[in-house]
Amino acid sequence: MKLKPLVLALALSISASAAFAENQSFDIPLTGPTPNGSYTAGFEVQHTVAGAFEDTFTFTPSVSGLIKGSLVTTGALPFTNINFTSGSINGIAFTFSPNGVNEVGFTPIAFAAGPIILKLFGVAGPDLAPGTTIASSYGGTLNISAVPEPETYAMMLAGLGLMGFVARRRKKSESKDKELTFA
Repeated sequence: MKLKPLVLALALSISASAAFAENQSFDIPLTGPTPNGSYTAGFEVQHTVAGAFEDTFTFTPSVSGLIKGSLVTTGALPFTNINFTSGSINGIAFTFSPNGVNEVGFTPIAFAAGPIILKLFGVAGPDLAPGTTIASSYGGTLNISAVPEPETYAMMLAGLGLMGFVARRRKKSESKDKELTFA
């Protein structure tokens, strides 16, 4: 039966290409909080073996807020090139530029609750045979802006209401003064 050798060859080719994947995991400390409660982090990754990869970044401490992520890679030569295939931060997908010498990726500004986990998928040295020694890299940033708590909004609304009350009372008092001067 010719099907059995074909299935075996397919299984070996899949396992051989998977063996060259250079999957990496990182714990990245966030810098902050700033006086306004924001956090930021920068990161870079180097791949030394051509092939598909899955990189995972866990940002600490676990915070929540509005996030914005960005990535960049520049590779003019086959052994420095990286092509991103997909990526997300807590399910918020990256938008990538077309594959080429310079590639960028970014997320829309969106709310994310901690822990913040970034997953990136791509191919390092896409024009080379898997397992070839390469020197490719990419870098990125993550910014997390604090979202005011409900108590902050309540205090702001109470302050606006108080200012409206004072302005209305002042207006009534001014109209009474005008009535007295004309009477």
